[in-house]
Amino acid sequence: MAKLSDFQGKNKQDANEDVMSKFNEYKDLSKQDLNKKLFEEVARQKSNGTFDIHALENMLEAIRGNLNESDYQNVKRMLELLR
Repeated sequence: MAKLSDFQGKNKQDANEDVMSKFNEYKDLSKQDLNKKLFEEVARQKSNGTFDIHALENMLEAIRGNLNESDYQNVKRMLELLR
C-alpha cells in the first residue's frame, strides 16, 4: 500500500501517474478486501515504527473542506479504529 511520502517530492505528472496506478490497483477490491489491506499495512507500519496517526489526522483536517460531513466522520471513525 502506498504511503503519502511515496508521492512527495515528485513532479505533478509523476505523482498523478502514481496515484492513478494505485487507484487502478485497488479499484476493483471489495470494501472488506480494502479494509483487510489497510489493517495489514497499518500492522506492518506499527511493527516497524513508521505508523504516524498524527500525520493521518493532520491530512484529514487538511482535506476536510473537500469532504462532505458524512465522509469526514467516516474517515475520522476509521482513524480511531487504527489507533
